[in-house]
Amino acid sequence: MTGTTDTISDKAVVLHQHRRVVGLSPWLAEAAVDAVRNGLMLQLVTPADGFITYPVEVMLAQAQGQWVVRAGDQYRDGLTGLPLQWDGHRFSSANGSQGAGALPASEPWTGGLEIQIVTLHPATEALDLGASTEAAVRALTGNDPVGWGVAEPVTDPWSRRDLTSFCRTRAPAPTSVVIVGGDNRSALLGVLTVERVDVGVREQLRLAGPPLSTVDEATIEALAEKLAPTVRSMIVAVHPGRSGGVRSSTPSLPALPWGILVGRQEQALDSEPEVVPGRALGRGARRSWWYRVDSGPGAPYENLAAVLRRYGLRTDRQGTG
Repeated sequence: MTGTTDTISDKAVVLHQHRRVVGLSPWLAEAAVDAVRNGLMLQLVTPADGFITYPVEVMLAQAQGQWVVRAGDQYRDGLTGLPLQWDGHRFSSANGSQGAGALPASEPWTGGLEIQIVTLHPATEALDLGASTEAAVRALTGNDPVGWGVAEPVTDPWSRRDLTSFCRTRAPAPTSVVIVGGDNRSALLGVLTVERVDVGVREQLRLAGPPLSTVDEATIEALAEKLAPTVRSMIVAVHPGRSGGVRSSTPSLPALPWGILVGRQEQALDSEPEVVPGRALGRGARRSWWYRVDSGPGAPYENLAAVLRRYGLRTDRQGTG
């Protein structure tokens, strides 16, 4: 645990990291599991000029943890900018402050792409994981994923067969692995979570990649067409505070939704009108619908909410925070 100091109280597990970029190391993943198991809040403290990787973001969201930024003798929430203070047990809101701190203005559609894909598989011996991951990474980087592993840095070269075998050995317990792709020009980081559900096996991919400006829009549209026959849903967004799978400690606005694919497993609710125009992909029982929510009758979040209501779905805030 080089470069760290830890504080454990009756309320929280506080991990102090002194390095510039904090990734999901094995000890950090283990600390998160221990904190959740013991009913403690996980708080990760980094310097003001530090960065965290997307897998760390996802881990903090799943553990209901908090990123704490230290600037001299002052502390704030790394995502919202809310001032924090040490209360003897954990970092909490300073001086009764509530709500988010001041957020800087940002140009719309600047920052890194964020893609969340959910696929449902039958629980059979023929189960093959990773197809949607390959498709998404190829679309964003032009190549297959570089590797995968249970923590950062990843230790295994990309192999769908090995990934499937690994998840099978851990079933029925959920399994989460880190995905790495791209290069310095189009770096990409993600988390793939596989879990057994009532209707089969749920595969959820969260990716944070290069800026929208470096990826042709037609490429994303083509990805939607490729995944339409198999996935349950895909949400594409743009996050102003993140690029290449790494997030700075400067508070930023949330991700802005850009498009959503509703897979063939969903049926529209007759009582909900189609407020946002959609495009049908595929035919018959394999037909899916692709919606661009970056323009339309309302703001992007309003358009996304209208599509979700139409299909009785809800967004996963971990993927659009």
